[in-house]
Amino acid sequence: MQVRTLESADWIVIDENDGKIVGAVGMGGLFHVSSIQIDKNFRGKGIGRMLQGELIKEAGRRGFSFVTVFIEPQNEASVKLHSFFNYDTVFRIHYSNEKILDVKIIILRPMGKIIKKFLSCFNSKIGIFFLACTLKITKPLFKKVLSYNEENAPSPSIKTIIKNFQKI
Repeated sequence: MQVRTLESADWIVIDENDGKIVGAVGMGGLFHVSSIQIDKNFRGKGIGRMLQGELIKEAGRRGFSFVTVFIEPQNEASVKLHSFFNYDTVFRIHYSNEKILDVKIIILRPMGKIIKKFLSCFNSKIGIFFLACTLKITKPLFKKVLSYNEENAPSPSIKTIIKNFQKI
C-alpha cells in the first residue's frame, strides 16, 4: 500500500488484516485535509467507508469544526465515498490540464460554516485568481496548510487555473 499522502497527517486511523495495514485515513494541515489510502487488494469491501466514518467521529471528538478533502472528480470511488458522508463540493481547481481537484467540506460544528463560506469565495473568477496567485507564491507552505508532502504537491499554473475555471 502506498501511503505517501498520509505522511503529512497530524493523526491517522488504520485498519489491519492479519497484522498488515490494509487501509489508513489521516487528517492534517490548517484546513483539516483528510486523505485515505486502501490497499488495492482490499478495495470495494467497505474499508474506506468504515475508516472515513471513524475519521469524522474522531475529528468531532477532538473538537474540529470541519474536515476537508481534495478529490479528483474522475475518481468515482472517492466521489461516491465522500457523497455518502454528505461532503459538499465548495469549488474546483484545475492545477494543470492533468490535475483537477474538487475541494469538499463536511461541517462538524458551527465554526465550520464560516470556513465553508470562506472557501466558497474561490468559486468565482476573482476568487480563483486570488487563490491561484496565493498558491503559486506559497507553494513551500503546502505541507503545513494543505497537508501535502513535497512529492505529491501539485504545481499551480495561474494561467491554467483561471482559463479552466468552472463554477460549482
